Amino acid sequence: MIKLFFQKELGDLQAGVEMLTSDRRFVLSDDGIPILVKQGNEREILVSLNQHQGYIRYNKKIHFFRALGLFLEHAAREESFTIIEEPQFTMNGAMIDCSRNAVWKVESVKKWLKLMAIMGLNTLLVYMEDTYEIRDEPYFGYMRGRYNAKELKELDDFADVFGIEIIPCIQTLAHLSSFLRWEINSEIRDTTDILLAGSEKTYQLIEKMIQSASEPFRSNRIHIGMDEAHFLGRGNYLDLFGFESSFQIMSNHLKRVKEITDKNKLRPMIWSDMYFRLGSKDRNYYDLSTNIPNEVLEQMPKDVQYVYWDYYHEDKSFYQTYIQKHFGFSHQPIFAGGIWTWNGLTVHYDKTFSSTNTALAACKETGIKEVFATLWGDNGAETDPFTALLGLQLYAEHGYARVFDQDKLKARFNYCTGANMEAFLMLGQIDAAPGTAKGEAERPLETENPSKYLLWQDPLLGLFDKHFEGIDIQIHFKEMGSKLEQAKDLAGVWGELFDVPIQLCSVLVLKSELGINLKKAYDAQNKNELQHIALRVLPDLEEGVKKLWELHYKQWMKTHKPFGWEVLDIRYGGLLARIHTAIQRIKGYLAGDITTISELEEERLSFFPTAKGKGIGRCNLYRMIASSNEI
Repeated sequence: MIKLFFQKELGDLQAGVEMLTSDRRFVLSDDGIPILVKQGNEREILVSLNQHQGYIRYNKKIHFFRALGLFLEHAAREESFTIIEEPQFTMNGAMIDCSRNAVWKVESVKKWLKLMAIMGLNTLLVYMEDTYEIRDEPYFGYMRGRYNAKELKELDDFADVFGIEIIPCIQTLAHLSSFLRWEINSEIRDTTDILLAGSEKTYQLIEKMIQSASEPFRSNRIHIGMDEAHFLGRGNYLDLFGFESSFQIMSNHLKRVKEITDKNKLRPMIWSDMYFRLGSKDRNYYDLSTNIPNEVLEQMPKDVQYVYWDYYHEDKSFYQTYIQKHFGFSHQPIFAGGIWTWNGLTVHYDKTFSSTNTALAACKETGIKEVFATLWGDNGAETDPFTALLGLQLYAEHGYARVFDQDKLKARFNYCTGANMEAFLMLGQIDAAPGTAKGEAERPLETENPSKYLLWQDPLLGLFDKHFEGIDIQIHFKEMGSKLEQAKDLAGVWGELFDVPIQLCSVLVLKSELGINLKKAYDAQNKNELQHIALRVLPDLEEGVKKLWELHYKQWMKTHKPFGWEVLDIRYGGLLARIHTAIQRIKGYLAGDITTISELEEERLSFFPTAKGKGIGRCNLYRMIASSNEI
């Protein structure tokens, strides 16, 4: 344990220093290493230890906590050192998703903030579609685990101790299906997930949304969303107001919402995709030939920041081109990349690294000053967000070096989290199964997710089985289980994060080729094999799924509020029920109670008919995975 002695009063840094001592990173003592701390106007952070005298020079508060971490890391192994770092971005941090069923506990966000502080990240966006409280709107976030104002203020106070700004990230146009489902909202509904632009009742609601989301925070910034409103003006809007171009509806709506943010003295940002899609013949966000008409450009508010989100490309020149397009209508665009936590039960680190390294290099070269990483929880938030810590560190290390250094990332991650980088990278290898497509110069890495759809697919229907004929997928999951067991020992205090992935692999050893073997035995009339599957394999699978369910429940409740877990309960419960049905169907067939198993009579078709030669495919929608029927 390193002892430190600060030679001058730390002022507003003191509270943060004391919070970090509670993690036993260091102790404050009169006989500790003396450190002189100086705040200056220089951009660079300077950290040194010479002749048992420490020195930290910093600019912003967050830079001090980054510097403190660097000092502690190096003082543990070196008697003398000098470190100089130059922050590359004025804003760098993460956006956590609290809307895809999983609302983070207040304590979980605080844990995340402390890690951000020691890494040197200064911004946290909290994505809340309807998961914050609005007075006089009882259906807004109803039964969704919404935050109240007291909780949000508590988080803001905690973040401010470290110089971290929390920015509310909400939606004021689309992505509001959870709220708009209630019939009480029919008068402000355009389509199932888009608000009715042009309606005065809509803008009355939006004003309450903006006030409720922003009031608990010190920041005067707010993200007002407006992305992926694909059918804008094509629902009730069309019936009420007639046809109008999506361009014009978008421009008019943004103008009205901007009046509300101006009234509340807020600086808004929005996702930029709708303007690019509307300017593309194919409605493609990433269309290099997109042409936004001049009359639309003229209507786009210049004091709104436009956020370019891109989690996919691996070609630096593409990012550079698209960044320049954003500079064409915004003098301060923001870049949002992604830590791939939305692909199923596992994080996809290969894609995270390949896209982030090129994207952030392009940001530095083109003059982007504000960036953040998104941690989406698409389709049920099945992945624990703390498995993304290595991605968070990746953003931090890019943020303090003109040229990224992988070795420094490894050392910093080990210090900041206590975990081994290779152990976390192993979490990202679960879906790197035989048959998955590899990235190529002309084609980026595909984020295939066999572990998700092989887990949830029906044992009797085998909708994805065609893609695994002749592939030793079972061996892959068996080997991955063993590797993850070893990696868990290197994960330090984060070892529990490996429990669910390890058990997932154990389940997939039994389930990944089950449908193929079941169909083969049935077609061959191999009743001995059918009996083995019914009496041994399926009961073992049932026990394995129950254990996975229990571990996943424990992990969820440690990180999130309980609301939203019911969705995964339904998925696990449905899988267990279908395993039971499969046992009954096979037993009935073997006993002669039924003459055929109709589900096994059907030919197995390709789920991804266009994916031939391009890997084994990606499907991230449970309703499509579990059945060909409506769920």
